[in-house]
Amino acid sequence: MPIEYQDGMCLSINLSGWYVQVSFSPLHPLMVICLARQIKTPAAIAQYLDTNDMNLHSILGCHTINSDTGCYAYRATQWLDTELTHERFMEILSRCIGEAERGFEKILKKQL
Repeated sequence: MPIEYQDGMCLSINLSGWYVQVSFSPLHPLMVICLARQIKTPAAIAQYLDTNDMNLHSILGCHTINSDTGCYAYRATQWLDTELTHERFMEILSRCIGEAERGFEKILKKQL
């Protein structure tokens, strides 16, 4: 994966149509994965209720819509209680992308 930005605590990539940021906590063994994608049409108030509903049913992370930027985002936090191997990282990232795709698609269906 080509890294677009990185510093000592985070890195950013574009992957499968998502802007992905992976960050690590300096205080705790935590990894945070944020995925964001632009919504092409303006978000409606009902979509905020949908994201709240999605959050009630999402175990892995949280969904949000920023109406100012027209952006949908999904954020998940993972405790790093064991060594983070390449395979484990890809498994976590794949689950996050899957959950973000489901949330994004649900919002798009409400806009039609």
